[in-house]
Amino acid sequence: MKKLIIWLMTSSLFLASCESEKIDTPSASYDALRASTLLGQWKFKGYTDGKTPKYDVSLEFKNEEDKLTINGRSSVNFYFAETEIDESRKTIKIPVLGSTKIAGTPEANAFEMTYYESLRNVERYEFKDKNTLVIYLSKPANEALYFEKK
Repeated sequence: MKKLIIWLMTSSLFLASCESEKIDTPSASYDALRASTLLGQWKFKGYTDGKTPKYDVSLEFKNEEDKLTINGRSSVNFYFAETEIDESRKTIKIPVLGSTKIAGTPEANAFEMTYYESLRNVERYEFKDKNTLVIYLSKPANEALYFEKK
């Protein structure tokens, strides 16, 4: 019994002396993204083909509790997602996209599905100037979304 008590005390001292190891996330620095030029509200201006959508579509980048999120309004519904952004490589990923379920016209719903599919396929981004954001898609190849700072 005495050996058991000594063993338990020794074990608890050993465990108490262990220090937890902090693991850095390999993704982009949240501190850097707090001051990012991506943050803020953007208005969708169109696709590579130059066609301007007839719907008022918005995109907003936010840093909420160290989670990088997007949200906005498409032709009918509101959408939202967490993102993975690497500013040094200018890459962006949107693994899962959620939205409200408001009914719209067939034309507005079709536009919205195309827009959501585009967001699911984002790959990288660049700024043409301080007010123009271009988001390139992995598919279809050579397609891009153009946004203007609000």
